Amino acid sequence: MLGTFTMATQTAADAAAAHAGSLLAPATLLGRAGADPVAPALALRSATRLAPALTVKMLDGFRVWQGTEALPALPQGRVRALLKLLLLQRRRPISRARLAALFWPEADADSARNNLHVALHRLRRTLGGAARLHLGGEGYQLVTPGETWLDTEQFVQHAEAGLHEEQSGHAQEAIAQYEAALSLYHRDLLEEGEWESSLAADAQALRDRLSQVLERLLSLREQRADWHGCLQHALRQLEIDACNESVHRRMMRCYSSLGQIQLAERQYRQCVQVLRDQFGIGPSEETTALYRRIASRMAA
Repeated sequence: MLGTFTMATQTAADAAAAHAGSLLAPATLLGRAGADPVAPALALRSATRLAPALTVKMLDGFRVWQGTEALPALPQGRVRALLKLLLLQRRRPISRARLAALFWPEADADSARNNLHVALHRLRRTLGGAARLHLGGEGYQLVTPGETWLDTEQFVQHAEAGLHEEQSGHAQEAIAQYEAALSLYHRDLLEEGEWESSLAADAQALRDRLSQVLERLLSLREQRADWHGCLQHALRQLEIDACNESVHRRMMRCYSSLGQIQLAERQYRQCVQVLRDQFGIGPSEETTALYRRIASRMAA
């Protein structure tokens, strides 16, 4: 379900991504604005410079490319989690003390430092020329020789752009940005590994942002009477939180608006069942009142 999108959604996502990319290319935009006859050549060179030196996907499995070549053997265990953390936090250094505490909490200070030294050595060998580990006064930071593209960063940028467009009253542009964000988020950041807990805070922040994006899309789709689009996003939201009553109610309203009263009733019963199974409680009065209004239509 997380990887299923319509062609229209993908087109909107591509357009939004292109727009976001233009924000990172001031030299290209200046070349277009001027009358200089060599502007096309400058723009071409600018575009070449902006080609990512490192491309990283962490929301669809963990994969890394140097230019167009995939790094053949990514590390496992602690070193893998360490690389992901340094990528996620690449814009600010991480102290030795914090790294040691995250990855070797059970070791004494000297052992933790030695273990960190060994892990960083293995990481340098893995990265080769794709990136280097810089040690400054505030700690370690991953530095690449050129532009770095991370799906996690792009996801957040599209989500923030969508919120800005929505607050500016541009509903269609907001939807395009939110859809572009969704197109990047296929799986959660955490993998099946005992050291992935070091990434728990980053993973939860991304998951919370995904919920926010879906909630805004649900609202925008419902406002525009796009019942099918609303249902699509609601199903994905329920994959994150099956007990979210507001999403169940949205689906009930969508089904009712489509004239599918029996499906609305079924959605209510699913809500009742999941709340009972998870928490041993029934739905709220608001949810039950909505069901009764819909059911009265079916009886009529």
